[in-house]
Amino acid sequence: MMSRTMTEALLPKRVDGKRLVDNNQQLIGIIDTNSLTRLSDAIVRGELPVECHLDFGRDQERFLVVTGHCSSRVVMTCQRCLQDVGIDIKGDFHLGLVLNDEQAKKLPRYLEPVEMDEKGYLDVYAAVEDEVLLCLPDFPMHEQGECQAFISDQGDNESADEFKRENPFEVLAQLKQK
Repeated sequence: MMSRTMTEALLPKRVDGKRLVDNNQQLIGIIDTNSLTRLSDAIVRGELPVECHLDFGRDQERFLVVTGHCSSRVVMTCQRCLQDVGIDIKGDFHLGLVLNDEQAKKLPRYLEPVEMDEKGYLDVYAAVEDEVLLCLPDFPMHEQGECQAFISDQGDNESADEFKRENPFEVLAQLKQK
């Protein structure tokens, strides 16, 4: 589980991407999950802020790049029991900073394009939010032993024996026997 120290600072929302690349800068800090509206729409709530480590620089081909790591803990709805489930989010990313679609098409495949504005400013929150959204599971679920759907099924054996689901192929099996 991630720990939050008092020295962690909020990341700036917008930065001069080209200047940070030219100076090989690092940004280390947090983003409040409530500041990420698309993420807020996809989860029940954030338990921890998004911790970020961003390295700005150039790759071997001289492209403007941001490599980094983000992590957080969010609460989503379990798709088995429909109760809250805590999900740890961790992701590494390799982004290519571009000004337009033409530059994006020239990036190597290992770089995901992120567009800066016409002045070269990068929306850090939007870039990190994209990466966090990619880390979310398609079908969030508790572990099998922790899920209420399995606990209630195993905890009441008598009602489990009484309640048997109909097999839609049972009719076919009976016809096959005849």
